Amino acid sequence: MALAPWIGPAVLAEYAHNLGIRIRRQLRGHRRHPGKAPAIVRACIEACWNGRTFTASPGHFDMFWTRDLSFSVPSLVRLGHRQRVLGSLAYALDIWTKRRHHVTTTIHYFDRPGDVFEYGVDSLPLLLAALRATGATDLVTRHALWLQAEVDHFYAMVVDPATGLVRSDRKFSAHRDTVVNRSNASGNTMVALLAKTIEETGWLESPFQRHFEGDYGRLLLEHFWADDHFRDALGDETVSGEANIWPFYSGVIGDPDLVAPALGYLAANGFCDPYPLRYETSRRPEREVWLTRHVLPDYQGSTVWTSLGSMYLQVLKTVDPVLAASETARYVEWIERDGTFWEVMNAQGQNWVSPRWIMIGEESMLWSAIFLDHLEDAGRVPAYLSVPGAPPIEAELVA
Repeated sequence: MALAPWIGPAVLAEYAHNLGIRIRRQLRGHRRHPGKAPAIVRACIEACWNGRTFTASPGHFDMFWTRDLSFSVPSLVRLGHRQRVLGSLAYALDIWTKRRHHVTTTIHYFDRPGDVFEYGVDSLPLLLAALRATGATDLVTRHALWLQAEVDHFYAMVVDPATGLVRSDRKFSAHRDTVVNRSNASGNTMVALLAKTIEETGWLESPFQRHFEGDYGRLLLEHFWADDHFRDALGDETVSGEANIWPFYSGVIGDPDLVAPALGYLAANGFCDPYPLRYETSRRPEREVWLTRHVLPDYQGSTVWTSLGSMYLQVLKTVDPVLAASETARYVEWIERDGTFWEVMNAQGQNWVSPRWIMIGEESMLWSAIFLDHLEDAGRVPAYLSVPGAPPIEAELVA
């Protein structure tokens, strides 16, 4: 990725910061938070607050990440962090609008916006979903002109107007940002989520209505559903963990007759071993971006990602509460064993380290809020990014 001159110094500062973290972790190990799993996770969340915004983590990713905050917002709000979430969203919106910049995956050091590694297919959809989950109508009103322009820009950049699907001739950043993403199930879920959020809130003018007409899961089911699971991408029969989580966690599809077989497929085919959830069950190096393929191989391949795992548990409890309780207990065990909430884990269920020991998996992730919300509110409906059936915004906030 070519970095604009004004982004360069910020990224170089991040590289230097990360090198220092890597040396410290090698010499001293990670920070262990004391107590039982709920106390450990609360400490992880607290470590991600820098006084003005939530960061993705307190170490390698100690800056504003649009997706990491946004997909955690429903849980953060239910855990009592609404004011901090509002402050974080206000901070990001002010940066983007004052700099006359498009929404980005990240706001780097020195308040410099930038995308890692491409324009994010999920940035705007998750941002608007987060604003909705926070009940941030005042922020939307304040930035309405910018948000409307971003919706129009997103549609022009991402959506094939003939089909309503994500364009297959361009690459996009997404949750799995170190692989090449084109028109896959998770990206198309983001388009559906954005359309759903705009049309249900009435906040902005929607260019998507003719593609969905209220049935937000239609395109996903037509193009990606394969009897008992979602395939990963157009023209590819490969299955991924994310393809079978995002349609449900987003609230785009809520039919239990689809949730149960999709999650059953993941459990039966190794995606939950050693813990939920793996992107894939074997590495596909041809899909990795150059940097990852040569420096961080399999970083987002057959490894366990606790973000997806936490979402998986939220969804699983709606169709198989017994299995969800068992898998939750296994998560509690490793959290209390290690005193933190890892970003990514290896095949042995330990913190991931790259083969050349250049990088090490991050600790104390902000998205641990999704797991804590699941753990402490097992009897409540999942903290999805939107609610199937679309209750009013006020009802969502207090649900």
